[in-house]
Amino acid sequence: MSVTKTKTKTKFPQWKTDTINEISELIKSNNTTAFCNLYKVRAAQLMQLRKSFKDDLKIRVVKNTLAKRGVNDSKVANSDKLVEAVSEQKAFIFTNMDPFKLFLLLEKGKVDLPARDGDVASGEIVVPAGNTGMQPGPDLSAFKEFNIPTRIDAGSIAVSEDTVVAKEGDVIKGSLAALLSKLNIKPIKAGVAIDIAYMNGLIYPAKDVAIDLDEYRNSLIGSFNNAFNFALKQEYLTKETVPLLLAEAFNNSKNLSIESNYITKETVSSILVKKHLEAEALNKLVN
Repeated sequence: MSVTKTKTKTKFPQWKTDTINEISELIKSNNTTAFCNLYKVRAAQLMQLRKSFKDDLKIRVVKNTLAKRGVNDSKVANSDKLVEAVSEQKAFIFTNMDPFKLFLLLEKGKVDLPARDGDVASGEIVVPAGNTGMQPGPDLSAFKEFNIPTRIDAGSIAVSEDTVVAKEGDVIKGSLAALLSKLNIKPIKAGVAIDIAYMNGLIYPAKDVAIDLDEYRNSLIGSFNNAFNFALKQEYLTKETVPLLLAEAFNNSKNLSIESNYITKETVSSILVKKHLEAEALNKLVN
């Protein structure tokens, strides 16, 4: 007698369905969705971010397979391209902030950490000039390995000039990490960082949302000054140029009135002074 085995179909877990639906709804109900990496992010940092901005941000860390299905089910504009952007382990941030404001907020939450062997430099790493307080000895070879010029100053190793020991993207060797640690240089930025951001059907890579506020502010100031000076030259009236243009027009008309001896309450004193000086000059010529 043969026994027929029937395969039981595994039911898709409800929690997975709920997660997919939640991701889909969050994408549709928020202006911005950011896919963020969690490089060296500490659990405490993530908790603090959630706590401080609980009314402004929703943060979810889910498996890529569920995230892709949630993005696909949202059916928002360019959702197919957004699905392709889901890779590696990501944190997903949903907010009504624009991506640029979100970038600045996340940057403020980053912390500096000591480097470890194999870490990737977040930016240019510079060993500054000055006395290190380290005693001459075996450590000198570490400075020499990375072409850092040194001298002995008051019995300690001193760096002669600012020296770049790594550029952004460089993998940090263990020996360099050890030296930087002794110098109390913490070159690794740890925190939630935007990989891509999605808003109103547009996908922004990280470089497009990264704003240097000082550079942006200086650019705005420069543009304003150029426009202001051009408007003055063209005598174009705006609320900023009107006071200066009126002052210039007043001075020009006053000078013209003085030259033509046209007496007004504004010109009478200047005309009298001018006539007095002319009379003195004439008197000297006669006498």
